[in-house]
Amino acid sequence: MSDDKAEELKRNILSPYQWIRILYMAFYAVACWVLLFVLPVIIVCQVIISLITGDDNSNLRDFGKALSDYFHQAMNYLVYATDEKPWPFSDGEDLGDSFSDDGDDDDEPEEDETPAARPAAPRSGDDVFDDISFTGDQKQERASDDGVDYTPADDGGSDDKKDSV
Repeated sequence: MSDDKAEELKRNILSPYQWIRILYMAFYAVACWVLLFVLPVIIVCQVIISLITGDDNSNLRDFGKALSDYFHQAMNYLVYATDEKPWPFSDGEDLGDSFSDDGDDDDEPEEDETPAARPAAPRSGDDVFDDISFTGDQKQERASDDGVDYTPADDGGSDDKKDSV
């Protein structure tokens, strides 16, 4: 019986599958190590942006979510929770879901999340940071939030006045 165990041990140690997996694991360990430096930078940037604008940056939020999802997938592979390799050695469908626009907008509250769950920052008309926008559509969002029209007023065809003079 011990000869069978010795043969099985020898077969496992010499198995190309095991050594290839170890090489993949070394790659993912380095990737996770790099992410441990990148994710805190994203966190600090998001905090600074939130302090300045009163709201988070949606692009940075989506990027951070994609990186944390990737970190989770890589860690699952490293601890043998799954045999499915994360990107770049897979088709990358799981990682691409974070960036795809499939109608599931993160800005809209989910069924269990109410609008009151995320408190709105107090806004005043003379706020010096009103014109700061990292996405270009902040003024439109604010117009719908507080009922004030932040778009420039249309004077009703200023070009016509030049023609009539």
